[in-house]
Amino acid sequence: MDELLKLPIEGACACVEHDASDDVAPTLAAYARRVAEAGLPVRIVCADSWTAARYRALLDADPTSPLDAASAVSVRELALGVMGDARVSAAVGRGARVLDGNEMDVLMEDVKVSGLKPGRLREMLKFFYKSISECADDDERWLISAEEQTVYAILTENLEARRALLPCEAASLAHRGLVAAGVEREDLVLVVDDYTTMSRASQRLVRHLATRGLVAAGRTLAAASAEEPYPCFEGFRELANEAECVVRVEDARPRAARESRALEDPEAEQAFVAASVEERLSAGTAPKDVLVAVPNAAWGARLSDALEERGVPVERAFFEGKIKGDPRTEGRYAQLKLATLLRLLLDPDDFTSLRSWMGFGDWLVRSDAFLELLAYARERGISAAEAVAQLRAQRDEERASTIFGKFDAPLDELDELRRACADGLTREEACALFEAHGMPLSERQAALLGDDPERADVGRLAREAFRLPAEDAARDAVRVATYGRCHGRHARVVFVTGFVNGFLPGNDAVDDKFTIDHRRVALERERALALDVLAAADEQVVCTRFERAALEATARMNVQITRVFVRDGERLASVAPSVFASLSDDVLSIDPSVPRELPTKVLYNVSTQ
Repeated sequence: MDELLKLPIEGACACVEHDASDDVAPTLAAYARRVAEAGLPVRIVCADSWTAARYRALLDADPTSPLDAASAVSVRELALGVMGDARVSAAVGRGARVLDGNEMDVLMEDVKVSGLKPGRLREMLKFFYKSISECADDDERWLISAEEQTVYAILTENLEARRALLPCEAASLAHRGLVAAGVEREDLVLVVDDYTTMSRASQRLVRHLATRGLVAAGRTLAAASAEEPYPCFEGFRELANEAECVVRVEDARPRAARESRALEDPEAEQAFVAASVEERLSAGTAPKDVLVAVPNAAWGARLSDALEERGVPVERAFFEGKIKGDPRTEGRYAQLKLATLLRLLLDPDDFTSLRSWMGFGDWLVRSDAFLELLAYARERGISAAEAVAQLRAQRDEERASTIFGKFDAPLDELDELRRACADGLTREEACALFEAHGMPLSERQAALLGDDPERADVGRLAREAFRLPAEDAARDAVRVATYGRCHGRHARVVFVTGFVNGFLPGNDAVDDKFTIDHRRVALERERALALDVLAAADEQVVCTRFERAALEATARMNVQITRVFVRDGERLASVAPSVFASLSDDVLSIDPSVPRELPTKVLYNVSTQ
């Protein structure tokens, strides 16, 4: 890959096309260092957080480099950095705050006031999100029907009230805000890894900010990363057609050896993988050179535990960041409520968290009252937060709002909790307070209150209780990652577990309840995912599967079964091996005639009426 180091340092647009199995990160980092040593400002931009963390580890490992860890960011971090500029934020009416999965659930309830059936509404929202990712909303006429316009207006008003961003619109609004505010761009050379899997909005932002030069690397395999649901694969080809220089990496390395193993049941499969990893490490393989791909977080947790019991160091890369629970149902939102309270203790002005807090325990999360609150704010030309403050200061009989009183109880509770925490609590009092308000602390959370029984460290609890564990890219440990999070990783040996229909490929690619067209598109998507996971292996990939499991377990796992039988009084089911189990080139060859997706708008117009 030495030819990459010969790319022009400044002013040019260059594209680097490579196979998914090629690890270009060290070379791109070396190129960025060369640019920095020439005295030019440079930043490395990655499609996902894992790749950004890996670049930071590479930069930290080189003490002589003029670049530091802050020189590498994910494209979302880049967008949020732009949104953090007060001029940009003011231009688009949003802040640098992205809704998490639980907050998206509350937003969904607020948009249900449109009256659409939930299934149809979900499909319409997917159409909106995809269109935003593709910059279609730049055209004021992008929505045609009155129904679409109404739902989108409700969605936008709710987001503006929260001053928050959908995950899909951070890059789009960052670019729009830069242009609308007339912010002068800084001189910058951007080195972009995995440009192919970025959304069109992210690609546009990158091109806009690369004022002194752009080097973009893209893979030939059209496989999405776990963090971008709407990649613009064709965007790399469009950039390459305009670029002054295109480099195609040719690597003569032999393909990694492939092996497929069938085990009796899930427990036997996990035991085999754990023992095989331990054997590899005993033979001298470094832990960081082993990657274990798993179908889901539960599978990953069991396998990680099995490895750690054998003394194997493990880095877990399967956390989804969503807290389990239902904000509408009493007794099912304790941890959601606790997380929201702790965010409000850290930032009393976080209106997104306040909106979630006001809805707990109501089947509609009090979306009717929130709708009236937004109308009250709109009529008076004030923010939703100011409307809450005004209405809280008024007596019931003075309020113009008739149902805002639904929020009084949760807001009174919040004020009580804030006062109690501000006054200081002992550890015992803190635990009792949270439990009395339906938020019992787990043993781990209680430990975060500190060792002093006379003073509960509520601040530490707020900062640490729900912080997602960050994967240490520099640590010498076996990586256990879900299939989608294997994207962009490289290891000498890869174990792909759960290689059955329902896991890989996913159920919608093989189940007859889906249409033929849907299954055809889904199968190609899953084929690309399988190739992406296999490409992570430099020397050997071992695909393992289980042949049978308890019938109840197969229902929970949602895998495809071929027959049901009884053995020793236990109901068992035979599980269909993955359609890719042979690992032959025939079953793993991408069919270019199959579209990458079905039209989302057609789906919601036809299937959810």
